[in-house]
Amino acid sequence: MTDDRRLQALRDLLYLRRPIAESARKIRTFPWDSESELVTLERGDIVRLLKQYQAGRLSPAEVEQWASAIEGRDDIGLESGHVKVIKDFLFAAGTPEFNGVMTASMARAWLRRLG
Repeated sequence: MTDDRRLQALRDLLYLRRPIAESARKIRTFPWDSESELVTLERGDIVRLLKQYQAGRLSPAEVEQWASAIEGRDDIGLESGHVKVIKDFLFAAGTPEFNGVMTASMARAWLRRLG
């Protein structure tokens, strides 16, 4: 049986229903491991995130926090046929120490790549 609180917390994070810091904090109360994927991260979710960033409603730090909170969770599946680009984005956005912080030009490039 799926824990409704866990499912709600995952959806809140993926769909930007609540502030990212609040959503990230909430999902950290649940284990990363899961026997099944409860939600699916789709390219459209990343596009929504990047458009919010471009509109100035999210900071580069919030983009990083979002990607870091999602990357590697067993309870979050990745859109079929687009797993590589989604994994690449999560790594790039979630590790600014390797890839630099999100910039306007990076966001544009990712939006093109995510098609």
